[in-house]
Amino acid sequence: MKGRGIDILRGQTMDTKIRQGQFEVIDSFALRRRNEFYLIGQQIEGTVQERWFINVPLSKSLSLSVRIKAVEDIEISSEIRKYKLLIVSGDNETIDLLLGLKIGSEFLDITIEGED
Repeated sequence: MKGRGIDILRGQTMDTKIRQGQFEVIDSFALRRRNEFYLIGQQIEGTVQERWFINVPLSKSLSLSVRIKAVEDIEISSEIRKYKLLIVSGDNETIDLLLGLKIGSEFLDITIEGED
C-alpha cells in the first residue's frame, strides 16, 4: 500500500511512535469524485496538523498509517460544539480499504512520523 497516502506498519505498535495527539473519530465517509476520505471528530489531546499521520490500529502488532492532507474546523447546525474534519487523499483502492474499516466511534493516535 505504499505511495497511496497510507502505509501498513507491521510489527510497529503505536507505543513505538511518538504520539502528538489523540483524535476521537465520530464517523467517516468518502467523496469518490474528489478521491478523498474524511474523518469527522474531536481533538481529545495534543495537536493535529496537515502532513502528519492518523494511525488506525488493525491489531496489537499492525497499524495503518494515513497521511492527513488537510484539517478543517466544521460546525453542525444541530450541535453547539465544533468538530474537526481530517481529509485524506486516496485512489479507489485506498478509499475502498478505508471505507471497509468502518472507522467511527473510536480514538486514533496522531503522529508526525509514518510512511506514504
